[in-house]
Formats: sequence, C-alpha cells, structure tokens
Amino acid sequence: MSRFNSASQLEQELPKIKLNSQNLKDSLFIFSFLKPYKVKFFVGMLLLGITSSASLLFPEILGDLINLAVNNKPSKYFGSNLSNVFFTLIFLIVIISILAILRIKWFAETGERSVADIRIHLYKKIISLPLEFFHQNRIGELNSRISADLSQIQDTISTILSNILRQTIILVGGISYVIIVFPDLSLWFLSVVPLIIAFALYFGKIIKKNSKLTQEKLAQTSVIVDESLQGISNVKSFTNEKYEIERYKNGISNVVYHAVKNAGYRGIFAGTVMLLMFAAITLVLWIGLGKVQSGAMEIGTLNKFVFFSMFIAGSLAGFAENYTQLQKSLGATLRIKEILEEESEIKIDVSGNGKVIFDKMLEIKNIKFAYPSRAEQMVLENFNLKIEKGMKIAIVGPSGMGKSTIVSLILKFYLPNSGTIKLDNIDINEIETVAYRKLFAIVPQEILLFGGTIHENIAYGKPNASEDEIIYASKQAFAHEFIVNFKDGYNTIVGDRGVKLSGGQRQRIAIARAFLRNPEILIFDEATSNLDSKSEKHVQSAFSNLLKNRTSIIIAHRLSTIKGVDKILVLDKGIIIENGTHTELMSNPENLYYKYYTIQSMEFSDNEIYF
Repeated sequence: MSRFNSASQLEQELPKIKLNSQNLKDSLFIFSFLKPYKVKFFVGMLLLGITSSASLLFPEILGDLINLAVNNKPSKYFGSNLSNVFFTLIFLIVIISILAILRIKWFAETGERSVADIRIHLYKKIISLPLEFFHQNRIGELNSRISADLSQIQDTISTILSNILRQTIILVGGISYVIIVFPDLSLWFLSVVPLIIAFALYFGKIIKKNSKLTQEKLAQTSVIVDESLQGISNVKSFTNEKYEIERYKNGISNVVYHAVKNAGYRGIFAGTVMLLMFAAITLVLWIGLGKVQSGAMEIGTLNKFVFFSMFIAGSLAGFAENYTQLQKSLGATLRIKEILEEESEIKIDVSGNGKVIFDKMLEIKNIKFAYPSRAEQMVLENFNLKIEKGMKIAIVGPSGMGKSTIVSLILKFYLPNSGTIKLDNIDINEIETVAYRKLFAIVPQEILLFGGTIHENIAYGKPNASEDEIIYASKQAFAHEFIVNFKDGYNTIVGDRGVKLSGGQRQRIAIARAFLRNPEILIFDEATSNLDSKSEKHVQSAFSNLLKNRTSIIIAHRLSTIKGVDKILVLDKGIIIENGTHTELMSNPENLYYKYYTIQSMEFSDNEIYF
C-alpha cells in the first residue's frame, strides 16, 4: 500500500520549490559543469539565435511571393523575378537546416557530456557521505536523484533552454514587426496576449503542483520495486507476490490519477489558448480581408501578418509548456544541490594516501552514544574498553544492547556524543578516515557479495592483488576447493547479492576477502550464527587461520565458539556488566554469561572448533 493515504498528505511532505530569484540563483551552479564545453554551448546558442531570427524572414518572403504571383506586385527586396524570390526561400531553408543540424548535435553533446560529469560528481559525493546519511535516505530515492532528476536537467540543457531562447526571439521579433508594420491589425491580435499570460500564470501553478505530485508518486513506485526486488527472498518465502503486486498497482494507479488530472489542466489551458488565438486571428482575417476587398491591402501583405500571428501564437503556446518543464528542472537541480552540499566524511581524491601504524592499543574511553534518529534513547553509557595489540576480545549480550554500535563507532561510521576513541593515544578523529579504516577488515553476519564474479568479490579486499594472492587467500579461507569445482571456477558469477552461493560459501568468500586485505584488526559480527554445523566447521577453520597473530573483535551469539579469546565482555543496555575470560565468567553461577552459556549448551552440540 502507498506510504501516503492522500494527495494532501503527500503535498505536505513535498519540498516547496518556488521559481524565484533566490532559487534561480541557487540553481545556476549546474552551469559550472558546462565550462569544459562552453565553446560548443555558446556557439550553439549563437546558431540558435541566427536560425530563429532567420525564420522570421519566412512570412516576409512568402508574402512577397504571393503578392508577386497574384497581383504582379514587385518585391522591394527581389524585384519582379519570381524565381529569385523562390530560390532565396529555398536557400534560406537549406542554411537554416544545416545550422539546425549543427546546433542540435552540439547541444545534445553538451547536455550528454555535462550531465555525465554531474552524474560522476554526484555519485562521488554520495559514496563519500557518512553512513548516517544512508540510514536517513532511502536507496531508491537516491537512485531517482541520479537517474530521473539528472535526466530532467539533461533535457533542460539540451532542449528546454534552446526552446525558450528561440521562442523569446520569435515573440520579441514577431510582436515588434507586427506593431511597426501593421499597427491597426496588431492591436486586435495582441489584445489577447495579456489574457494568455494570465492563464499561463494561473494554470502554470496548478500544473506545477500536480507535476510534483506525479513525480513523487512515480518515485514512490520506484522505491516499491527497488525494495521488493532487493528483498525478493523474503517476498517469496512469505508468499507475498500478490501483496507486492497490489502495492505496485496502487502506486501506479496514483501516478496515473495525478498524470491524467494534470493532463486535464494542460488540456484546458491549451484549449483556452487555442480558442483565444484563433479567435483573434479570425477577427484579424475578417478585418484584413475587408481591406483586401476594398483594395486597401494586398492579399500577400495580409498573409504576412497571418504568418507572423501563427509564429507568435505557436511561441506563446510553447512558452507555457517550457515554463513548466523549467520548473521541474529547477526542482531537480535544487534536490541535487542539497546532496552536493552534504558534508562528506572523506575526500576521495586525497584520502588514504598515508599509512596508519597500530603499535600498542585501541582505547575507548567514557563513550556515550545515541543514534541521531533516536537521540532520546542512549545506546552506550560511559562505555570503556582497552584492546591491546594482538588481543582477541568477544562482545556478547542480547540483541539491541549496543554490540554492533561499538563496531560502528570504532570504524568511525558515527561520532560519539561524548568520550574519545584513541589509537596509540591519538584521537581517531585526528586520523585521516580512509587511512585509519585500512587497519580493519570486517566479516559481517549478513554477507553482501557484489553481482560479479567470485574473483572480483575476493579482490574487493585488495583491488590490485595478483592472481596468486587471491588463490592463496581462498585456500586460507577453505574456499578454493569449492570454487574450482564450479564450471567457471573463479569466474563464476555469484548473482545479485551472492544469491547463487550457499551461506557458508558466501562467508568463506568474505573471509578470503579479509585474508587478502591482511588487516591489523579483524571484526567478526555474529559471522557464524546462521550456518549449519558442517558449514560452520569450515568457516570456523577459516576463522582460526585468519585470527592467528591478529587483533580481533568478535561479536557472537554462539558462546561456545569464544572460549579461547583473551577477554569476554557481557553487554546489557549499553553497559559492560561482566568481563573476563571464559573460565573466570563461568566460575560464578550468578553471572549472566554463566546463565547464557548453560542454556546454549543444552541447545547446541559442544564440538565446534574454538578460536
């Protein structure tokens, strides 16, 4: 079902974007991306000005052609030679056509290349933003910014701007001509222009509002598709295909409703403009034909006025449509500007060039933390932890008590509300983020593989790794054997999110990736909690290899797998309530760890390979 129950609810959620001087000024930043292509852009604009101005010669030449043919009246430009007039018209058409081809090609190239630069710049910005940003923004909506919004901007650069310039030239030139040459007829014709402008402003606001509603509804349906396909296994396991189809149908129905409603307003506006323009042209024809009949005006001269009137009418009608498109583009530009103004956590071009040395200790001191979206709910309270180099520690406790939060803080995904995290007595906030994170490798509970090959997924740990390094890492992770049994070996496609591999295979690929990275500090986030016993033995063996001579932080639910670590922390409501070795914690039956372990020992066999 739709996230919004009514159009009024959705409208309240929409950003209020008005076409004013400040918004126009803010949106001009997009033209900075045109600088590398400014020569072709401005030459294209010049050609557009030439072709638009030249097109205003058509009514004049056609009128002379008609007068010469009907009344044998010589043209003041071409004399009495009909062929001269005709061939001049043909020559003008050829020149305008050639210039139009160049202009369209150069505008299209400018639009494509500049928007490609914006896409890269926007993607670079998005991928460098902190994790908090992605928790507050839906991925489907970010995809929409990169695709739909930038396509709207590309249309503006390639088409809308040129249309507006051409229509402006024709309007100004055409109206000036008819006022100077036909002052009496132009008053009748131009009397409808203020009415058309008033209608354009009135219906422009309505069309703009409904266009926003339609675009936002369409974005919501994109989110539905994105979420349902990303979670396709859940959809199918809960047999909710029909439910998702209904959700999408409801979303599409809302899109169609607002699109049809908007089309109705546009139809009313277009019909009204046509009524006014044709009524004015009919009136002018009636008056003009009376003059022709009385001999006060030649039929060709009247046709000049009629042709100019058609030009003016067409430009007025197109102006309203392009005004609406310009407003859409303005909204898209401002949304992109909002993302580009977000504060990045890293600088892509200069990050990670240095090397961070871990000699002695990672210390967490007096940390308090609450997630920004739940500021009132403190996750960690005065949390303290010292991790000496080479130490293996485990963090256990109920779900939602702050275990994964500690990892997020250590990795600088979030900043603590108070307290410090220091690496060898240096605040990690003073260490360049990318260089600092290169100390770590993480094997999460839910393994995310990219949709390429096994080789590419392992090499993600070290993109410049050699083939021998990748195979060695795979062997250490007990993954090489099952990989070579595939028909395509290391070139086997793993499918979206690794769907073609089993859970144990995915985790061994993730361990191979961590091996290849060769980190100083390893983080395991409940990495064996969802495996069967056979797969777990393979994974545990791989873990054992990976842990040798390495600092490790292990988050575990299965307590029997952490007997051999140096220290176990029992976390409850963001506070360490117990800590010690397995033997120390099991020495007191009152300990929470003792109770957890006793319960679990009844549920799981106790024959795992220990760390």
